[in-house]
Amino acid sequence: MHKWFPITLLALVSLISCSSPTENLTVDKFTLRDIKIAQNDTPMVRGDQQKRLYGAVTLKEHQQRLGQYYEIAWNLTGKVEHPTEPVLVIFRYLRANTGAEVKIKYKRFPAGTKFGKFEIKIIGDDYLKNGRVLAWRADLVYGGKVLESRQSYLWGK
Repeated sequence: MHKWFPITLLALVSLISCSSPTENLTVDKFTLRDIKIAQNDTPMVRGDQQKRLYGAVTLKEHQQRLGQYYEIAWNLTGKVEHPTEPVLVIFRYLRANTGAEVKIKYKRFPAGTKFGKFEIKIIGDDYLKNGRVLAWRADLVYGGKVLESRQSYLWGK
């Protein structure tokens, strides 16, 4: 074993323990631009492409899968010990072809739920007609209060 290994390990452990706490709300975005699976992309990107195109047989079905996918994951860890009220996840977004009109999608989770995921699909004819998402904001609401928010750079204040 190298003589610097214990010091390096100690530094790594202290760095990890000083890192920020787990986020209670995350938003992952994936854009499917082409129906052809890219062989030169990273395995993770190929996996996302295959996941979104799975089950589509005809060319039309493949084309209807093109667009943007958002996955909002949330948890109440560190925010609420014993959830007794429903949780609401709200996703607001602006589209390229709809001007300043704010679109809203939301999902309510039953009381007692401590974590969950919510997927938003902006795909197919809707994606082609109304355009891509330019800006978005996601809110985690519990007890009528916004516990946490995430937003894209272009959302503004």
